[in-house]
Amino acid sequence: MNKIAASLILTLIYTMASAQVYAPGNSLTPYHPDKEIRAVWLATIGGIDWPRTYASTSSAITRQKQELTDMLDKLKKININTVLLQTRVRGTVIYPSKYEPWDGCMSGKPGVSPGYDPLRFAIDECHKRGMELHAWVVTIPVGKWNNMGCRLLRQKYPKLITKTGDEGYLNPEQPQTADYLSDICQEIIKNYNVDGIHLDYIRYPETWRGRTSKAQGRENITRIVRKIHDRVKMLKPDVKLSCSPLGKHDDLARYSSRGWNARTTVCQDAQAWLRDGLMDQLYPMIYFKENNFYPFAIDWAEHSKRGQVAAGLGIYFLDPKEGNWKIDEIKRQLNVSRQLGLGQCFFRAKFLIDNIKGLYDYLRVFNFQQPRQETVAKEATISEVSDNKPVGAIPFISSRKGSVSIPANSKELDADMVMVSSMAGNAITTKRWQDNMLNVSDLQPGMYVLYSLNRKGNTHRIAYLQILHPALEQ
Repeated sequence: MNKIAASLILTLIYTMASAQVYAPGNSLTPYHPDKEIRAVWLATIGGIDWPRTYASTSSAITRQKQELTDMLDKLKKININTVLLQTRVRGTVIYPSKYEPWDGCMSGKPGVSPGYDPLRFAIDECHKRGMELHAWVVTIPVGKWNNMGCRLLRQKYPKLITKTGDEGYLNPEQPQTADYLSDICQEIIKNYNVDGIHLDYIRYPETWRGRTSKAQGRENITRIVRKIHDRVKMLKPDVKLSCSPLGKHDDLARYSSRGWNARTTVCQDAQAWLRDGLMDQLYPMIYFKENNFYPFAIDWAEHSKRGQVAAGLGIYFLDPKEGNWKIDEIKRQLNVSRQLGLGQCFFRAKFLIDNIKGLYDYLRVFNFQQPRQETVAKEATISEVSDNKPVGAIPFISSRKGSVSIPANSKELDADMVMVSSMAGNAITTKRWQDNMLNVSDLQPGMYVLYSLNRKGNTHRIAYLQILHPALEQ
């Protein structure tokens, strides 16, 4: 018997002995719909999300503003409550700053004002709609070596900028980097009623050349985070501080990050920042599928006790030019993240509003305020398959239909009991199946894992089960 099977059986024994039935996700962060983060990254670099019109005349300013309000109206209709607006781009900004020049995305000309304050306008429009606006600050990268943002910083702080390839980066090993970035963040919160500061790329570049140990590297990045935290909270304690770490925090006991993780690869100790109170929220970029998503999402949830975590979902992969994912992959990730007590954050706004593969339409019925306790009476047809398949290869059963069949594997059909587990691995109940039919009428809406359980105590993972809320059964 493998370790996970043994763990599940021990959990089941404890559950039966204590006569308790565990609701999905109860071992992790409790699910509170009124507190759920429903966010979107809204990028301004190159106008890839907004703006599409350069503010070169008064009429163009009006069009540029209208583009944003139209986007916010559409986001509000799908219950987005947090907008992460790219405010510092690449050593350039979208508001009048004493530290850095205007980015060219607004006026069409780097260093030139668009004739109004886009950040103030965006804050006001978000607040009118009951949405939070967090200033998304790109931290370490400062753009192409000879572009305006990087060039001006090199002239002002010649020892602070390091060249890697044709890009410039603030050097995280220089103490002045923490001072400079905290100046930027403090300027924003002094002058604007933002709800949060969202730090992007608060890490070492993966191409960094140096002899610093990983432990020292983590301390260097944490020094920057701590300085920003202290100066932000000193002025406005209620402003939320967050970041977007790599989607895999570190290697897990049973799942490798394949050399690409936050803590070890780029010295980004985000879970410690949340635990120690240096961050209020995390938005890990879990832009992966199957075994590269679900175990790592569980890991983030298990370390979210001291703050909020929203799973960053790579919806851009739905685009045929990017990855051509099927919409069901994102639907599963939405349901699993909710069951784990995680919020959701979509990368990025364009792919959401463009309704790529029907995602926007789905989110209009995936109401983030749905009640927890309603049940859905359904039956699902279950046939045994091997446990030697990764997440995603195991059949996925949806309760949209009265019964759903999955391919059989006859060598493991010796079980007459099915163990129902939460996605976090907690056994919820056992059920007897007859003629490959399983009654799931007493299960709450959510995501489950089904295991066969034979008389010898052997288990095999046979399927993932999704019980939909009635509002989603269309």
